[in-house]
Amino acid sequence: METRLFASLILSGSAWLALAGPNLYRIETVAGSADMGDGGPAIAAEIGNIQGIAVDPAGNLYLSDTDHHRVRKVDTRGIITTVAGSGVPGFAGDGGPAASAQLNLPYGLAAGPAGDLYIADLGNNRVRRITPDGLISTIAGTGSRQPAGDGGPASNAALSAPRNLTLDSFGNLYISEFERHRVRKVTPDGRITTIAGTGARGFSGDGGFAVLAQLAFPAGLAVDASGSLYIADSQNQRIRRITSRGMISTVLGGVPATALLTPTAVAVNREGAVFVLDQSHTILSLTPSAAWITAAGTGAAAFSGDGTSASQAALLCPNDLALGSSGDLYIADGSRIRRVDSSGIIHTVAGDAYVHAVGDGGPALAARLLQPASVALDTLGNLYIAETGAHRVRKVTASGAIETSFGNGVPGFIGDGAPSAGSPSSGPAGVAVDSTGALIVAEAGNHRVRRIAAGRVSTLIGTGDAGTTAEAKRGPETRLRAPRGLCVDSLDAVFVVDTGNHRVLRLGPDSLVTLAAGAGDAGDGGDDGPARAARLNQPLACAIDANGNLLIADTLNHRIRQVAPQGTISTIAGTGVPGVSGDEGPAALARLSAPAGIAVDPGGSVFISDTGNHRIRQITPDGIIHSIAGGNWSGFTGDDGLASSALLHSPGGLQLDRSGSLYFADTGNNRVRRLVPIASAAASLTELSVLNAASLLEGPIAPGEILTIFAAGLGPEEGSVGSFDSMGRLATNVDGTEVWFNDVPAPIFYAQSAQLNVQAPYAVAGAATVKMEIFRKGRSLAAVVLAVKEAAPALFPVAANPDGSPNSSESPAPRGGIVTLYATGEGLTDGSNLAGQIAEPPYARPRLPVALLVGGVGAELLFAGAAPGMVGVLQINARLPGDYLPRGRTPVMLTVGSVSSPVFWLWLD
Repeated sequence: METRLFASLILSGSAWLALAGPNLYRIETVAGSADMGDGGPAIAAEIGNIQGIAVDPAGNLYLSDTDHHRVRKVDTRGIITTVAGSGVPGFAGDGGPAASAQLNLPYGLAAGPAGDLYIADLGNNRVRRITPDGLISTIAGTGSRQPAGDGGPASNAALSAPRNLTLDSFGNLYISEFERHRVRKVTPDGRITTIAGTGARGFSGDGGFAVLAQLAFPAGLAVDASGSLYIADSQNQRIRRITSRGMISTVLGGVPATALLTPTAVAVNREGAVFVLDQSHTILSLTPSAAWITAAGTGAAAFSGDGTSASQAALLCPNDLALGSSGDLYIADGSRIRRVDSSGIIHTVAGDAYVHAVGDGGPALAARLLQPASVALDTLGNLYIAETGAHRVRKVTASGAIETSFGNGVPGFIGDGAPSAGSPSSGPAGVAVDSTGALIVAEAGNHRVRRIAAGRVSTLIGTGDAGTTAEAKRGPETRLRAPRGLCVDSLDAVFVVDTGNHRVLRLGPDSLVTLAAGAGDAGDGGDDGPARAARLNQPLACAIDANGNLLIADTLNHRIRQVAPQGTISTIAGTGVPGVSGDEGPAALARLSAPAGIAVDPGGSVFISDTGNHRIRQITPDGIIHSIAGGNWSGFTGDDGLASSALLHSPGGLQLDRSGSLYFADTGNNRVRRLVPIASAAASLTELSVLNAASLLEGPIAPGEILTIFAAGLGPEEGSVGSFDSMGRLATNVDGTEVWFNDVPAPIFYAQSAQLNVQAPYAVAGAATVKMEIFRKGRSLAAVVLAVKEAAPALFPVAANPDGSPNSSESPAPRGGIVTLYATGEGLTDGSNLAGQIAEPPYARPRLPVALLVGGVGAELLFAGAAPGMVGVLQINARLPGDYLPRGRTPVMLTVGSVSSPVFWLWLD
């Protein structure tokens, strides 16, 4: 029967997943953690770039840890905690605890007098509120950027990049709509209106009504004692004020006497002094007596001056301002918060800037990393990490302990011959190891390449001055500009990706530097000609293959280029147009987005960090490209599971070890992670590995779940597909192989020496555990005790579009259309619950409730029941959410009862 044959082929598909195509990988973290110092002193905590701050009437300080997608609180004792955000970017959690919700680039904050906290969730195009009981909800914005909603409920209105917030004494909330060039007002009853800006960028309207005026990227907001609203009109280089009658005027900027440079924050104290933050790295103030003074900062972009006068202290990266109830001025200074007290003295009150509490001496999995960019391995199994954001190179020993090899957390330079331990570094971005075990480091901030051997540091290439030099000079005589990538060939020649000069240089054994690729100016072109004359654009990484070819991540050309030993350059992946496409097709026709990492294995497979697409891709020796980890959405999920179901965030440098495991800098997640080939892991098993056949992940099993079992000697060498009897029941003995769950035999879809696909009997329902035993021609091979749950859902990696075509990057599903998905692990049904039985009408449905999230939004389920003509498969027909979902590869998650599946990826048009 055709349906039975179709069932057999589909259900042996897990064998295809494991054995065909590119490698299948499990993903795990090897260094870095989510520990940011919560529960301890705020001055010892690690914080990303702080874009918003607010102080409540009780003196608690709130900050947007924007890089980490969290909002954090520093209480009056100086203890820091996270009050909102799981650390994974996205939109989820409304109606529940704010600490478990997902935010996406939180920016401005406002603290209400009753304990409410308002968050400009910029990346989600929403404003959200945390009530005093810790629950979060959306009060403005639908997530769409389309202009709509004035005069109605704010929750039904569209916002475009809400950036900053403030409250007035009447409880009105003001929102700067940065990309729509407007300021909007939400009244206490939840209605929204526009109070300033026409929606068109420009400058006009002073002296008239604010709603008729033009703004240009409005940012910071403040309200004075009279109720007037101040706006940092950033691209108009002004601070503008709206009176209670709705009239607008310029109060600062626009004239030489109070000139401003892109002001982004404003604050007004009770006395009427106006404080302004702009790009001059100073805080300027207009006093009540109309004096225009410097309140903080020297104009230098640096960190200094704590304990001294704020006007003599340097600010590194000021982003926002807030005033406390006592009049103290708080400054969001990069990854620190600093306070200027009433006597004008400045202090740091939050943020360690990754200088001290980073985890050295302990396990790497508990350490804190900041923007790891690349990785390298030595022959002893030590892992080196270029931690660009913290100005360090970290070393993870083979035992899993972490230490600092180079750098002290403060950017700087020390001359040759100094001990590497404790010596400053500046922006280390690339690392490599030569055949002697010496560590090579590309210091982007110091415009040098350094070598560390026997605990001492020396300069290989670079004068320290950014620039270019004619070739055939010695390394220390050759100028570089922000070098970021390194690779070493079999002769110990060092290749340097001289990123700022758009070229790759070679330092040969003769100590002379020559040009390997790149004409030195940004551009795209030169394929099939001399690499030295080709144009590159901000290349970031390189690798050398077994044939001596130089591979280059030509990052802003969105290509992978190859330089043959004779010096000819070609493109092996990427069309030059940023995007994501081409999986399972020729790599040269695929689209990439800002690739920043590259590695190659001895067999000729090329691995790419497709950084802008938040994924890792593999080009197999046949020239076909495949996605093997991550997807279009940034995030952090999937550890200890299938890499193709995991989420990554801007992956960077890559490094393969001798076993085929691929290490990579998961830069945006501040971690280093590893892809371990499942095939090689399975081949070395001495015990059974029992996996969900759809996700290929271990875990508790569910009644009726389809399972894949890996071990050795399980069945016939060639493999056999199970047959059906006249009643439509799948055989429990295939070529002498049987699998029993307690005293019940399991139907077998497929049996082969290293792999079995079986269906767990429904009879396991209600048990906490079950003994699974495998027999081969009457002899017991092995047994294992498995945990049992009522559901263990996972989606098979196949989906059908509305027209029946397989869903893929080349054939995406229309948003709003109906797709068909397949899953297993749904547990007991309302049918007969006979394992191995082909589904026939009426089709059984799960007893537990079923839900499907597409891109974090609930999809309409039209059918969720037994797949016709198949065994143990749940078919889901769902109408996709509408046009507000983005195009491209979109995460899908199935929930049965209280258990959610791993992420499955669907392509949307």
